[in-house]
Amino acid sequence: MKDGEIAKRTRVSRKTINLWRNHDADFRTRLAQRRKVMFEAHQDELNGLISEAIGVMREAMLEENMQVRIRAAQEVLRTAGLRMAMKAEAPASREEIINEFLGEMIKNSTMEMGIVEAKQLGSGEEGT
Repeated sequence: MKDGEIAKRTRVSRKTINLWRNHDADFRTRLAQRRKVMFEAHQDELNGLISEAIGVMREAMLEENMQVRIRAAQEVLRTAGLRMAMKAEAPASREEIINEFLGEMIKNSTMEMGIVEAKQLGSGEEGT
């Protein structure tokens, strides 16, 4: 709510509201406490609705219509944060794939020839 609206409702000037908000530590403390109480009440109400929402999504995922099922599944994944986690892991680049492949080839070849023991390869030590 804006200061002008608060001033009308409390029948004080907008300037007074501004002074309280910016210069009255007691007012700011009480305002913060009130906001915290309201936030907690709303949070409790939302928490109570979560199990109902999960039940609705569970029902939607059992629908015969495959499009409804897919959209429900996507929404569950999005809400759970899993879809973002999957996108965050970018696929390996061509260079990374080649480097990994070549590294494995070198490791296997040197092990077969007895040049480097497998446990020493990762530590950077030379073999016997």
